Amino acid sequence: MNCIEESRRLVDEAFADADQSEVHLAAAQGLLAARLKEHPDCVATLTCLGAVLCDQANHRKAIRVLEKAVKLGSSDRNTYFNLGVALVALGARKEAMANFKRAQGLDAWPESWAAYFDAQAQ
Repeated sequence: MNCIEESRRLVDEAFADADQSEVHLAAAQGLLAARLKEHPDCVATLTCLGAVLCDQANHRKAIRVLEKAVKLGSSDRNTYFNLGVALVALGARKEAMANFKRAQGLDAWPESWAAYFDAQAQ
């Protein structure tokens, strides 16, 4: 299992086991951060790390990571969706909506995933 697949498994476990969610998310973050040290311009890893950071409510850091993926030319729907999630959480609704709109025109890459988002809770 590669780093991204293992990180996704840990995120799934985090949502399945609320008592251990912080532990699983921290482990996923660590795996992805380590991969970025080896491959700092990997858009898929940046997108997945952005999702994990959003799930951890570390929205400012998620924005930095996801904006790097955008600057590297991401065409992954999840990059823009996750950036929208982070921006909404910080009250930047106009910028968030622009990213959600951009996400609609793209396909999600199979190796990435969307951050948890409950529009009703916002």
